[in-house]
Amino acid sequence: MVTVDMSGSYIPIIKQLFPCAKIVLDRFHIVQYMSRALNQTRIQIMKQYDKKSLEYRALKYYWKLIQKDSRKLSLKAFYSRTFRETLTPRQCLDKIVKRVPELKGYYDLYQLLLFHFQEKNTDHFFGLIQEVLPQLNHTFKTALKTFMRYKSYITNAIELPYSNAKLEATNKLIKDIKRNAFGYRNFDNFKKRIYLALNVIAQ
Repeated sequence: MVTVDMSGSYIPIIKQLFPCAKIVLDRFHIVQYMSRALNQTRIQIMKQYDKKSLEYRALKYYWKLIQKDSRKLSLKAFYSRTFRETLTPRQCLDKIVKRVPELKGYYDLYQLLLFHFQEKNTDHFFGLIQEVLPQLNHTFKTALKTFMRYKSYITNAIELPYSNAKLEATNKLIKDIKRNAFGYRNFDNFKKRIYLALNVIAQ
């Protein structure tokens, strides 16, 4: 088994070096690809409105709510300065899609794809993609066509337990250490700081 991200350069090399290996696309990158398509669609729709309009401000300031898994939305109410009232995240989203109906179809599609993917419903996941593909904008169509091209590798990701989660987490930790320190002049000190954060004894 070899787990990789969605970069097109890795897969041909893996097929040459490990012809009998099963290729598994990392689940994090699959979800990230869907999330990026929704975010780009949100920005495209947002730019159609005047910058002072309520629709523009709602799409701009509540992008995190739009990207979030709907099953993980908080029940805690907050005061929305955009809508000038106290709302739960769900109520805020309902107001956004009511004012921007063009976003609703893409938001619902994203949430449904996310649900089938996380529930390991391979047939439903790809069936939904085939059903909606002709009706989508260029951004979503490009992303979902990529999924169809990598269908066997995504199926492996859904059905098999392997992922690059630990490696990705370590990479993020290293980048955070480097950013917080504004870089390291001495590589040995940088390496020691990484070992300390990972609770690893340096060799």
